[in-house]
Amino acid sequence: MNRLFSLLGLTFLFSSCSTYYVSKLNSPDLNKNDETGVFVFENDSVQVTYNFFGENAPVTIDVYNKLKEPLYIDWQRSALIVGDQATSYVGDNLVIKGRSLSTGSSYRTFDDWRTSLSEGAFAGTATVPQSLTFIPPHSKIKQTKLKLANLFYENIADSSYRSVDLATIDGAMRKIKVRNYTQENTPLTLRSYLTMYVRDDKTEKTKRMVFEQNFYVNQVSKLGISPANLLSFKSKRGDTFFNKKTKGRGVALVTAAVAIGTLGYVANERNETARSID
Repeated sequence: MNRLFSLLGLTFLFSSCSTYYVSKLNSPDLNKNDETGVFVFENDSVQVTYNFFGENAPVTIDVYNKLKEPLYIDWQRSALIVGDQATSYVGDNLVIKGRSLSTGSSYRTFDDWRTSLSEGAFAGTATVPQSLTFIPPHSKIKQTKLKLANLFYENIADSSYRSVDLATIDGAMRKIKVRNYTQENTPLTLRSYLTMYVRDDKTEKTKRMVFEQNFYVNQVSKLGISPANLLSFKSKRGDTFFNKKTKGRGVALVTAAVAIGTLGYVANERNETARSID
């Protein structure tokens, strides 16, 4: 039985193989809502908010049109710049699945009119042209355009973190590793470049507006439990995102082997017990 518990302990050890990196963002250009963590830009024409909450920092952009005329966002001429690498906000893939139904010619029998029908399934992927977004006067849109795939946290030395205690949702305290940054030594910078314009229907002339906002990571926390277990993570702040790093296939194979060995040991122990009873 002691051997069984040892094997189960090994299984647990090898299966706990995910590390989470929780990052916080700051901006030298934008105001940040203290309660929600959402970044806000505002002038006489528009209000733009940025929310990065979630896995791999999904960039969710809200744009409110304050004008009395329609506003257009030109995503083709807009981009997210990570470091010095620009990625266009345009180019979403749409997975298409469904069933087709077509009606053929009608003909009459002695009883009634009959119509021929044909049915079939289809599937595929298409690129949806979303280069322009139309915003009517005094209304807003909300779109999540990109996710961040940059593995910047892998370059942070483990010795540079400091240990702090954070409360979990069940009231316990867990030690996690934290490192703070300034704009000068941050491991990651982001820059959002948005192009918008208004169009005069009478003259058909357009007036272009360009907005550029900067962000940088000012804190990284490293932990061995899901951030969903942290009390501070429950508010889903817009300045917070996380990345998950899972160890390779080898660990999974070892875990599977240990689990199979454990099951084999349990079966063998049961057989030995049965023999002793007989």
